[in-house]
Amino acid sequence: MTAKTLRNKGGTTDYTKGVSREQRAINRRNKLESSLVSSGIKYPKSCSDKRAWKRMKKEMFEYQKARQAFREFEENQRAIAVQRFGEPFRDREVSNIAFEERSFGEIVKPGQITYPISTNYVVDLSSLVISLALFDGDKMLFACSGIPLPHGRTRESLTTFVTSAHLVRQFNENRNKDDKLRVAVRLPNNRTTDGFLGLYDKDIAIVTCYGFLGVRPIDLDLMATPSPGDSVQAAGRAFNSGSLMAMRGSLYEKRHLQNLDHLNTWGSDSQDISKAVLGGPLLGCDNKILGINLDICDPGDANLRCTFLSMDLLCKRLKHFQILNPKKLHFRGYTLPKHVSSVVPSGFMQTICRLKSCGYPIPPPLVLEFNGQLLNHFEECFGEVLPWKGYPYHDTPRGSGERVWNQLPKEIVTDVSRRVVSLASFNGYVRSFACTGLLIKWHGSKAKHTVILTSASLVRGRCNEDSIDNSLTIEVFLPPNQRAGGTLEFYNLDYNIAIVSLKKNFSAIHPDDIFIESAQNSSKKVVAIGRDAKFGLLMAASGEAKRGNRGCKLDCKDVQVSTCKIKKAGIGGPLINLNGSFVGMNFYDGSGV
Repeated sequence: MTAKTLRNKGGTTDYTKGVSREQRAINRRNKLESSLVSSGIKYPKSCSDKRAWKRMKKEMFEYQKARQAFREFEENQRAIAVQRFGEPFRDREVSNIAFEERSFGEIVKPGQITYPISTNYVVDLSSLVISLALFDGDKMLFACSGIPLPHGRTRESLTTFVTSAHLVRQFNENRNKDDKLRVAVRLPNNRTTDGFLGLYDKDIAIVTCYGFLGVRPIDLDLMATPSPGDSVQAAGRAFNSGSLMAMRGSLYEKRHLQNLDHLNTWGSDSQDISKAVLGGPLLGCDNKILGINLDICDPGDANLRCTFLSMDLLCKRLKHFQILNPKKLHFRGYTLPKHVSSVVPSGFMQTICRLKSCGYPIPPPLVLEFNGQLLNHFEECFGEVLPWKGYPYHDTPRGSGERVWNQLPKEIVTDVSRRVVSLASFNGYVRSFACTGLLIKWHGSKAKHTVILTSASLVRGRCNEDSIDNSLTIEVFLPPNQRAGGTLEFYNLDYNIAIVSLKKNFSAIHPDDIFIESAQNSSKKVVAIGRDAKFGLLMAASGEAKRGNRGCKLDCKDVQVSTCKIKKAGIGGPLINLNGSFVGMNFYDGSGV
């Protein structure tokens, strides 16, 4: 609002004295210093050193410019991955019409319906039924019920619920570009907490909450056998009111409906059935649980029915999901069970697409929500990282922090930067492998030409590592801007080596002649070289060459060991002396070279 507008509105102007010019300058300096500390730029200690302050401001401007360029690079990479591997989400629909919860049956008061858990002991049914609601911001899109499951064998403190897969279908149908859908859980004590959709199949879905929430889990050992004509009672909980509801009905004779041969059906006596019943328990005449309600269907005879999964089938499904007794208590090597899917959590679609493009496995449920990290990946740096000239992003990925490059003569570092390349193999848009390679002089029949010495892991088959995947394409990168396709010329799977030729020549390279006599001389002190898979940054780790291969995990008697600590990106890179002579090619067994 301008001063003129303020006068016309009859208001008053605030004449309170503001911050002085000197104080504003101090505030700007303090803010700048805090930014410089985080960026690593040194700032002048004297306010009178105008030249130093000018230089510092220029460095700060360059730093911020580099950070912006890095953010744009990352956003562009994510956009490309989403375009190639993502689903086409629609724009968010803004509507004033929210999902309307409908009640069914009658309101159940605490203690009115009990559930037997043994011959002489019953518990309140109210403690067994929770409500689940799907939200987009504050707008409710869907609500149903759920049943707590036993805690099972897990490392984390988690509470899991089983519900109808209808919740997942609503989640997928309502997903939009904002990607901010969330699931809320209303507990029997009327408290709400966040829930995370995870595993699901065509019938059931699993929702998980962090912590032990004090709910009573269902007893999966107490099963009742449904019989046609039996009286039943279905229960569900409303989300907004938290009220427990129940309605009576009768079991129908099992009919062969399309894709529903494994399910039983029941019909309501009053036909006022609502979505709140889905995911809730179905009780028999003795109040033992017959199963879980899944969906409302119309068989065409003017009588709405509800399908349910019987307790014995529910137990089999949960065992197949590995919910109660997982085969593994950690996430390494996890694979989804057959015919089971996992929801991509809200806000993580770009992350999933990036993982797919890099050829990494999709993480198990809850890993992303609980800030899990990908281990042993190709982008992990090692040793001392050396950016190439003109590297535009200022900050470099962190390695181990050791000082290596200053141990090598400057001319050796220059030669290394002109002969060590980054390689990656692809199956379509999906990266299969990434490693390092060394440009070498290849002694052919007529004349020497340049090829790349690297690891045969670059072209091994994913399903069968004892064979070569000829469908893979190879890309070679030599910073700052030389890229070319590669052709596999020779490989030996026993020694895990490969020779790759370039489809177009690189300029200003310095290939190594590893076959000359002087290159065979070795010393105890060695340096392992690699190229970062993402930006092509040089990496170096120092160590000592050991005699023999004691402690090596690789099954090859000719492999020797050094104490250089590298990561996967260093596979195929050269091991050199401090005088730059070629000692060997690096392999990686998870611990070192």
